[in-house]
Amino acid sequence: MDSKSREYLDKILAKTIAELTREEKAFLRARRSYLRKSQLEEYADILNQTSEKETVKKKNAKEEN
Repeated sequence: MDSKSREYLDKILAKTIAELTREEKAFLRARRSYLRKSQLEEYADILNQTSEKETVKKKNAKEEN
């Protein structure tokens, strides 16, 4: 991970879960491989959520079939 992304990730991890924006949650999901086991457990609810874009893609795929 580049240093700028690492700094942003550290900034996100310093916040409480309630303070995280939609974009920050998406950033965490996209970079879950960089999280420690304890962080994976702490952010499990966020990491297991589907982003809005993924939901729209799934919905469109179902409608096409």
